[in-house]
Amino acid sequence: MSNLINLEKVSKSFGIRILLDEISLGVGVGERIGIVGRNGDGKTTLLNLMTGREEPDTGRVSRSRDLHLGYLDQRDLLDDSHTVREVVLGGKADHEWAADSTTREVVEVLLAGIALDREIHGLSGGERRRCSLAKLLLEPDDLIILDEPTNHLDVEAIAWLADHLKRRTSALVVVTHDRWFLDEVCEQTWEVHDGTIDFYEGGYAAFVLAKNERMRQASASEQRRQNLMRKELAWLRRGAPARTSKPKFRIDAANELIADEPPPRNRLELERFATQRLGKDVLDVDD
Repeated sequence: MSNLINLEKVSKSFGIRILLDEISLGVGVGERIGIVGRNGDGKTTLLNLMTGREEPDTGRVSRSRDLHLGYLDQRDLLDDSHTVREVVLGGKADHEWAADSTTREVVEVLLAGIALDREIHGLSGGERRRCSLAKLLLEPDDLIILDEPTNHLDVEAIAWLADHLKRRTSALVVVTHDRWFLDEVCEQTWEVHDGTIDFYEGGYAAFVLAKNERMRQASASEQRRQNLMRKELAWLRRGAPARTSKPKFRIDAANELIADEPPPRNRLELERFATQRLGKDVLDVDD
């Protein structure tokens, strides 16, 4: 089955800072994906690329034909001149919207304490955010993308939202710092870091376990490589006669081990460092 959204070798930078570097991924029908990563590493940028709010520097973003996509982002796009009833319920009278059980749930949980005929301009920031979420959840979208949906929700509302999203058939992509929510709702986890994305099966707990195992295996593999490299370097240093008595493939293998030595600093970190303000004092150090 084809994906709802595909990214093919997508890159995005701000200045010289590379947030995403030739990323390829897809969101399939009914998939529930959580996105994690450090602040500033490109999580929201990835969502904006998926939804078309931003364009990639290079690469291609494609969406399935007739895709209905709902996006809760960090911006407040509500019309101040309208009432809550108009924005969330399309102006329907109580007897109209209350006939639908899903609508009743959304109103009772997310709009608790908010009069439906209040104007949007009189709401607090948290109330406006809850109205935006309620409006989105009442749309028949194929894919819902949520950026920090649990903000301004109490514990009971967060639990209800998790249950509501699991009952829906639509696909879901969510960015949140709420680890419980990620573990409860998501079936896949994507980690955005250093310009790339790592993919894991399962929610947040499974992600943590799998990441630790990957790191352990990578560390063990690097240790084996370094041990072998030390032996091959010692062999290479034994002089020309010793080298000429050995097969050429071993010399090539030793050179490959040496060439595979990782750089001393991450390239993206060096680029970030280059843009920082430095001190006024310059020291010359003689070896």
